[in-house]
Amino acid sequence: MGFMDKAKKLAEQAQQKLDEAQTQFNQNAGPQSPPQEGGVQYDAHGRPIQQDPPAGAASPPPAPATDPTPDPAAPAAPGSEAVEEREAEPPPRPAPSGGANASPDPFKPL
Repeated sequence: MGFMDKAKKLAEQAQQKLDEAQTQFNQNAGPQSPPQEGGVQYDAHGRPIQQDPPAGAASPPPAPATDPTPDPAAPAAPGSEAVEEREAEPPPRPAPSGGANASPDPFKPL
């Protein structure tokens, strides 16, 4: 029996063991029960399925439109302070003159 024959025989045995383990795993998992009432259902790709609300439940009214311009007398939002600090920073310095290169080409000979 040659080397290839032995390898083929071992591969078939390994495949049989994998198939047996897969069937045992599937038997232990059992049939999947449907989700209980109020649970989220998912489609085959794992995305939540939109369910219709019960007949007695009404959807909340839409939020009123707000004016996009902020009121100057109102206190600033917590995240707006960081934006103001970034705007207050000075502009970057110009590149140095006199032939100095801030980022020389490492592959260019001197």
